[in-house]
Amino acid sequence: MTSVVTGVTEPSAAPNQVESSRISVPPRAPRWVRWSLLALVVCSAAVYGWDASRTGYSDYYATAARSMSESWNAFFFGAFDPQSTITLDKLSGFLVPQALSVRLFGFSAWSLAVPQVAEGLITIVAAYFIIRRWVGPVGGLMGATLMAATPLLVSMFSHPMEDGMLTMFSTLAIGALQLSIDTQKHRYLLLAGVSVGLGFQAKMMQAWLLLPAMALVYLLVAAGPILRKLRRLLAAAIVTLAVSFSWMTAIALVPADRRPFIDGTTDNNIFSMVLGYNGINRFVSNLVPGALPNDPISRGAMEARPIGLVPAGLSHNPLKLFVPAYASQIGWLYPLAALGLVLGIFVIRTRRSDAPARRGLRSAVLLNGALLLTLGGVLSVMNFPHTAYLASMAFPLAALGGVGLVLAWGDPHVRHSKLRFALPIAVAIQTAWSLVLMANYPQFAGWLLSVVGVLGGLLSLTLFVDALGWQNSKRQWQIAGVAAVAILAPLTWSLSTLDNAYAGTANEAYAGPPASGINKSFPRPQGNYGIGLDSNRVTPSTYRVESKIYNYATAHSKNFRFVLATDSWRSAAPIIMNGGARVLPMGGYSSRVKAPSAAGLRQLVAANGVRYVLLTRADSKSGISTPNVFEIQRWVKSACRLVPESDYNPAASSNAKTTTVADQLYDCRR
Repeated sequence: MTSVVTGVTEPSAAPNQVESSRISVPPRAPRWVRWSLLALVVCSAAVYGWDASRTGYSDYYATAARSMSESWNAFFFGAFDPQSTITLDKLSGFLVPQALSVRLFGFSAWSLAVPQVAEGLITIVAAYFIIRRWVGPVGGLMGATLMAATPLLVSMFSHPMEDGMLTMFSTLAIGALQLSIDTQKHRYLLLAGVSVGLGFQAKMMQAWLLLPAMALVYLLVAAGPILRKLRRLLAAAIVTLAVSFSWMTAIALVPADRRPFIDGTTDNNIFSMVLGYNGINRFVSNLVPGALPNDPISRGAMEARPIGLVPAGLSHNPLKLFVPAYASQIGWLYPLAALGLVLGIFVIRTRRSDAPARRGLRSAVLLNGALLLTLGGVLSVMNFPHTAYLASMAFPLAALGGVGLVLAWGDPHVRHSKLRFALPIAVAIQTAWSLVLMANYPQFAGWLLSVVGVLGGLLSLTLFVDALGWQNSKRQWQIAGVAAVAILAPLTWSLSTLDNAYAGTANEAYAGPPASGINKSFPRPQGNYGIGLDSNRVTPSTYRVESKIYNYATAHSKNFRFVLATDSWRSAAPIIMNGGARVLPMGGYSSRVKAPSAAGLRQLVAANGVRYVLLTRADSKSGISTPNVFEIQRWVKSACRLVPESDYNPAASSNAKTTTVADQLYDCRR
């Protein structure tokens, strides 16, 4: 019998034949599917790369990418500055492709964005091959298309940001897991562990959210004795931990006086930064010692900005994932994914044979259902400052959507049961859901409301009549219509990224317009956007003066290690991005790290390591409660000479008074 799900011939099972004797081999894809996949990849590359030269910069990360491209020492440690005095406040694995690209092609928005485009294409192709193993080539193509049309992913893969690399390695890990299940070869399970570990280098503990679902599926679906599967899972877990901790361990083994200070910590320990500052302490404050605590003054203000995307009361509630500001980026396919879950569970329970097709379908339903439960649960209870956090949900939603379309189209168990009504009901719900989301964007693509409404209504009615047996329409046209209803709105949002005004930014993956009444002032590429990731470059007048300050200090600091020390990374970043290599940023990302301490700065000045210190305005700091910076400022003002603005900015009046809110340059030469 030929499976309508996979397209392969399922052999009849002998009475004593067990599942462990079967190896699942995916069917050869029809030529039209292969050509369609190629067209999908080419179109995705064109859309992702359309604005590559204008994607802009996420200044904090772009500065580190340039520093890493200019110094192998900075590259290894993930340092923010070329002199490697302080690291980023997270692992810099996601910047490795960007730094290498900058080293090869020079520093530009284009060179930073190109690796993201490649990561996106790898992700789409991997999604096809994974879903193909579950429900055949047609399902693989449908799932990959749904994923490629997810608006959030289009914006994310068009800009340099950390979530692209995480999404790629997460998808590859799922593919390796399925290969291990299908081939019964342990090495693929170990490869899945390696992929999760590499994903950890991109976004740390968020990569581990895959592990519970992957372990569950392997235990329930893979062939073999339970003890052997447990041993293999233990080996894969060890590999995952080894790869995850490898870079951290290598950095930790370097003596503190020979490496940069670890940002995000009070004890200069990279494990505190990764596991505490960026991990557990975000859920349980101060649980991991040595991690920098939350700023007691600025924390509320920092968290209020992402919450501004959701109504009050939903910031720690699963319902926030249905808010238009988020659902328009990731949630168009909720009804179609639900269809995949329902039909998948039904077919698994109905089809009692031990055929590989059933095993693949079990993997799809269990894995993607568990992933949505895990990821959705975690994202529901946490404040995520950027919509790109939601990208982890794209694959399970697209995969279940592909499963639902294939089962509704071709599975005889569905067509000859009461669940034949599931498709028209799902189309009606999908249409209504799309209309609800689009109604929040009345000024954007208004034509979609009528098109989707009419098309979805007629299609659901036709499918319902067909399910009653009153007519027998061609099912290939029906399923094509369902796919069109499901994909038309998200595809419009995705293609809107071709207009830079709707493309999101290097700080924020977001396609299309902001939702009316939720956040009318959603950041545009030219504005001060994101959460603390922009430098003083967004204030041209400030940047121009600080550039002149650096040039002035360079001319008078030929025998010093550093041309300039500044109390904010926001003033250091534009200088480094413009090619300045001898600038000392103080205070780290949050402006609250003792790197250097006031005593350390005094020693550096005494040793002729730096002559000039720039004290910036209060709004140049990422944090508000910054005792170390305050101590540095007090010492500099008492021990160093204020340089008149007219010395480095001849256009300024020599009689102009310097206010306490303006940048001030001090000469600390002894």
